[in-house]
Amino acid sequence: MSDGARSAPPEARPPLPSPVNVPAVPVSSLRRPSWAAALVADGALSAAAYLASYWLRFSGAQLPNFLPGAWQTLPYVVAAQLSCLALAQAYTRMPRTTWLVRVTLGALGGTAVAQAAVGLFHGFEGVSRAAFIADAVLFMLAALIWRGVWGLSSRSRQRAEIAAIDGNLVDRALELTTVRSVVRSLYNYRELLKNLVFKDLKLKYRGSVFGFLWSLANPLLMIVVYTMAFTFILQIRGEGFVFYLMLGVLSWSFFANSAGMSTGAIVDNAGLLKSVLFPKAILPIATVLFNLAQYLLTVSVFVPAMMLWYRVPPAAPMLVFPIFLALHVLFTIGVALMLATATAFFRDVRHLLEVALAVVFWTTPIVYELRQVPERMQLPILLSPVSSFLVAYQQVFYYRTWPDATLWLVAVTYAFGMFTAGAMLFLSFEHRFTEQL
Repeated sequence: MSDGARSAPPEARPPLPSPVNVPAVPVSSLRRPSWAAALVADGALSAAAYLASYWLRFSGAQLPNFLPGAWQTLPYVVAAQLSCLALAQAYTRMPRTTWLVRVTLGALGGTAVAQAAVGLFHGFEGVSRAAFIADAVLFMLAALIWRGVWGLSSRSRQRAEIAAIDGNLVDRALELTTVRSVVRSLYNYRELLKNLVFKDLKLKYRGSVFGFLWSLANPLLMIVVYTMAFTFILQIRGEGFVFYLMLGVLSWSFFANSAGMSTGAIVDNAGLLKSVLFPKAILPIATVLFNLAQYLLTVSVFVPAMMLWYRVPPAAPMLVFPIFLALHVLFTIGVALMLATATAFFRDVRHLLEVALAVVFWTTPIVYELRQVPERMQLPILLSPVSSFLVAYQQVFYYRTWPDATLWLVAVTYAFGMFTAGAMLFLSFEHRFTEQL
């Protein structure tokens, strides 16, 4: 065969297509807030959180007596918290995947330093130590919320600018990296989400004779055991104690079961994640919705039965139950996203969670009433992650009173704080999940 037959002359070969000149993503969409803007935002939130902690700690009659001490010690708190955030490099351009840890350590460490500085230079006369606990939680969540909202908005702008570069190119993986796109994808994949929830429900009761009745048996058994222990052994008796206990046990079971199942949402679905492209957030969210379905079914049986048994008439405050339930679900989804992400990289999270849930259970007013706790400990107990939601349920159903402003503030802060932190953590690491499976 001749050389001409083996290879076409250069002039006969078709020209290679020239590369498409795709403009770079504008830097503005990737820009983080300047250190000065972040410093001003944290300073304002630090002052607001510290003053709000006094409002949470003291009733209207006591608050004026402690406000002077709060104003006098406010500079110590703001300076210490901003300094610790700076030492934790919260204002430097570090990798975005570490911002959650740096901000959390800076906020908590700053509050501890502030308390020590107040005790050393000012003294605790007219100053509440319990308010520092509330301040640490409120400031930490507030700092996480505004950074999370900024980061999620930045992701949305980046995706919009990339799409504007060439509308013909669609990156399906990039579509799933913002909250708005994930929510839209969750709606588009609603059939998958529904099938995952129904699959778990069917698998749980497959081959069972009594089916859904087993979901009633477990909380009923817990209620009976705690009732016997506290009523007949410890002689702690109160009118309608079983009704009060049921409200706490059912709500706690929803959260604890959701948290426990979310640890396996990613690691137990390796085959599905490696073979199909879909919003990975569906998996931990499906575990929350599965437990929510069980919770609503059990509540729809137990609550009317208890109201009839104890002759509790319906009251107007019960109308806010769906609002607090929505906040409870939002908070639980945030926790589930964080646990699913952490377990994908550290399998020991499952075992640590069992210990953490045991601690949170006893720091939540489930088997005891919040009003029975010494006054100086009521605020720390209320700041336990699940307490605000459970206390709200107890107030609207058991006491038939409107939840006070304290419960609203704590519940809303926890719900949006945990959801924002969980969403940012999940979206920052989801591209590495398949490497860990």
